[in-house]
Amino acid sequence: MKQKDTLPSQGVHVDPTPEPLPRRSWHPDVDEALASAEMETFRSVLVVGDQDVRTSILHELSEYHGYTPDECLKRCLHWEDWSVEEWAAADRSTPEGIQEFYQSVQSWAFDLMWYAYLQTTGDGYPASVIAARFAQAVGTGRDHLDFGSGTGTTAQLFARLGFRTTMADISEPLLTYAGWRVERHGDQAKRILLTTDELPTDAYDVITALDTLVHVTDFDATARDLRRAIRDGGYLLANFDIRKDAHGSQWHLYDDVHDVEHRLRAAGFVRTHSFAGITNCYRAVDPTRPVFKLAMAADAATLPVKRGRDRARDAVRAARAKARKAVRGN
Repeated sequence: MKQKDTLPSQGVHVDPTPEPLPRRSWHPDVDEALASAEMETFRSVLVVGDQDVRTSILHELSEYHGYTPDECLKRCLHWEDWSVEEWAAADRSTPEGIQEFYQSVQSWAFDLMWYAYLQTTGDGYPASVIAARFAQAVGTGRDHLDFGSGTGTTAQLFARLGFRTTMADISEPLLTYAGWRVERHGDQAKRILLTTDELPTDAYDVITALDTLVHVTDFDATARDLRRAIRDGGYLLANFDIRKDAHGSQWHLYDDVHDVEHRLRAAGFVRTHSFAGITNCYRAVDPTRPVFKLAMAADAATLPVKRGRDRARDAVRAARAKARKAVRGN
């Protein structure tokens, strides 16, 4: 893995262990999650034996992938440049090319495990814990699907909280690693490889799709599949990590949050809650009802207004940044 020092990277992770970082100012939803019993459970799913979280993660990656722990640390911190290299190894201009990337990617396991560690230190947004706390509080049922399960840490958390959990991913390398981790930690979770198997119908009470939906090549088909898989009245917890074209954003396939949320709603998901302005909760409803179709038409009519408001906000931010730069220059 070559490390670049010329391009700014959004994905160079911090390492709070050598020297603790200044405490971040989080939304109250995040502060509550960090201090919760569910966060303690999340820490427990990452720990091996009497090792701490950081050491456990590095040693597991080392054992599975064959790198030294020190090399694993470098790959965790610089995962994004590695991932860019993997993306650039083939043509990604077609859905098939993107699917091949997901079938071969190795860097994401290092990113996801390190970010799980950062969630436990308060240096990363605790998406898994926030989702689990909501799922427990709403109490609709105990059948859980982690869609885009990555390395399986969210599925482990739900399993330890008493949910019947299934992991589903399009990436066989990630799903295989997740299965290895889940088994060695003594947890139980079913697995669905989405390239070969479909999601079951009417099977889940809660679905988590954390940092996932912006990476799917067919958003509308995915939204319909999730609605088919979830029971009426169930909850989907998801977020949209929208990024503009930049180094390390190639696999973020959508750039309009209002458009993708409208399309998710069209499949039968209505937003009911938002946590820290990041994780949204959607309730599964019947999209064929006349009143729902009228609401969708009204929502479509407001999309240009929402986009215009975003453009105006971005223009103000850019002007302020330019003014600050000019002041510093003087």
